Amino acid sequence: MAEALSSVNELMSDSVSLMKQHAATLVAVLFLAPVVVGVSGAFLPAFGYIPELGHHEFSLNAWRHLIETPGLAKMLALTLTSGVGATLLSLILAFSFVSAAWNKRWWRQAERWLSPILAAPHVAYAVGFSFLIMPGGMLARMLASLTGWTSPPGWETVQDPAGISLMLILALKEAPFLVLMLMAAVNQIPVNDSLRTGLALGYQPWMVWVKIIWPQLYKRIRFSLLTVLVFSLSVVDIAIVMGPSTPPTFAVQVLNWFRNPDLDFQSLASAGSLLLMLIVLTAISVLYLVEKGAGHISGWLTNGHRGRLGEVWNRIAVLSWKVTVISFAGSVLMLLVWSFAWRWRFPSLSPEKWSFRSWERAWPQLSEPLWNSLIIGLVSAALGVVIAILLLEAGKRTNKLLSRLMYLPLLLPQLTFLFGIQVWMIRLDVEGYWFSVVFMHLLFVLPYCYLSLSGPWRYYDDRHSKQAWLLSGSRVKAFVQVKSRVLLKPVLASFALGFAVSIAQYLPTVFAGAGRVTTVTTETVALAASGNRRLIGVYALVQMLLPLLIYALFTFMGRWQLREWKLSRRFI
Repeated sequence: MAEALSSVNELMSDSVSLMKQHAATLVAVLFLAPVVVGVSGAFLPAFGYIPELGHHEFSLNAWRHLIETPGLAKMLALTLTSGVGATLLSLILAFSFVSAAWNKRWWRQAERWLSPILAAPHVAYAVGFSFLIMPGGMLARMLASLTGWTSPPGWETVQDPAGISLMLILALKEAPFLVLMLMAAVNQIPVNDSLRTGLALGYQPWMVWVKIIWPQLYKRIRFSLLTVLVFSLSVVDIAIVMGPSTPPTFAVQVLNWFRNPDLDFQSLASAGSLLLMLIVLTAISVLYLVEKGAGHISGWLTNGHRGRLGEVWNRIAVLSWKVTVISFAGSVLMLLVWSFAWRWRFPSLSPEKWSFRSWERAWPQLSEPLWNSLIIGLVSAALGVVIAILLLEAGKRTNKLLSRLMYLPLLLPQLTFLFGIQVWMIRLDVEGYWFSVVFMHLLFVLPYCYLSLSGPWRYYDDRHSKQAWLLSGSRVKAFVQVKSRVLLKPVLASFALGFAVSIAQYLPTVFAGAGRVTTVTTETVALAASGNRRLIGVYALVQMLLPLLIYALFTFMGRWQLREWKLSRRFI
């Protein structure tokens, strides 16, 4: 038996080494090549070199026009304050909640709520949240019932000039993602031992978290925090819905330049996208310097301060999580109500007349984007899961490389390299097809599928597969009959996550679809400026329900199975 297992190990090592080579090549093709090509495609037009328009000489005219753009300083300030502010706020919310909920009932409740919150597309969440906080929204109506208001207040709670509403919705949407990452990381360190030691020395629990546990957790979620920072600085779809418009954030302005029918604006847009990338890289560098500086200032760790008002800290942390959950539930409710409301005057708390007319009017135009969203989402999620499994099966050395390369499309502004990829798609005459949109989505779906599966793959006991291979004589059979069944739930959850990521993609669809391939997301963003709350509610609700239904379906499939035409619970 020992000799057989030894031969199996040798065969597995040979196959793993071969898979490593294929995996490395696959990663280079799927990630490095498109990103490099995309950045180069934006770099050359930024300096005036556009052969397709007859510009064969390099110049700095685009940069001069960029610097002279009216309101440029205001746009950059809005981008930095909303992006950096949302990142810091989401990090504080996530850290505070994890430390307050550890080993308490809130921990289990958060695990149940994380999936639907993370599955909700950003745009649909933002639209529903705007229905809550706008001057004529539900919060104002509730206040009107107490104060006697007869007309909406003159508050600028949506698209305010300071970008506060944009920063708030970004923080509320990204905090659950960081909570999920922290929940995965917290199991890798001895939290309970640290808490017992700190309590024995007279420290309050929250101070133990701040001084001992938080620094360890931060190192494990650094890349996740960077993705939040990059997304917050370069987001477009949420900024269109919630951000200011005069002037907009810099990313929205760059997109407006790309969309300008005057082709001379392409050089200006390319220069703007490179400036946006420079801003993002500068923010990442500043964060790195802050980390290094904090590492050299360790006096606060040993000053003996044991903390005060620990109960107040915990209550505020739990309250912030309640606000996050309530805002999500309220956003979904508002989308549902407005999609069926026909007459709803202020300050009534409920519609005076309900109707299906909004759905009847929207459905003829909604059916094609809905079908496109389903097909593109399912195909990209399936490809993302399959490729992620192949890469994870390649071995540990390749995994170290992938853990860095997988973040590459997430650590650069989408505007910077998507435009360059679009240029090459136009040259190859593949723009405006659904498979082009699938490829664009896969650049962002695959990293999340890989990251969601890396943990379960890491903790899987390979001895099961080795014994199954020894008994069956086939690596494929061993994987299908043993490993895939053990890891079925994580695989289904990864597929649902990939589908949700695909549904939420706006810019990849805009650049690859060329207006010929529309999805529910692109149509929802396009309707955001129309002011028709009923129609926006229909589209946003459909966008919200798509990933939630897939999550519910795959959660059911992970817990139940059909045997002899009867449902029975799965034991693995």
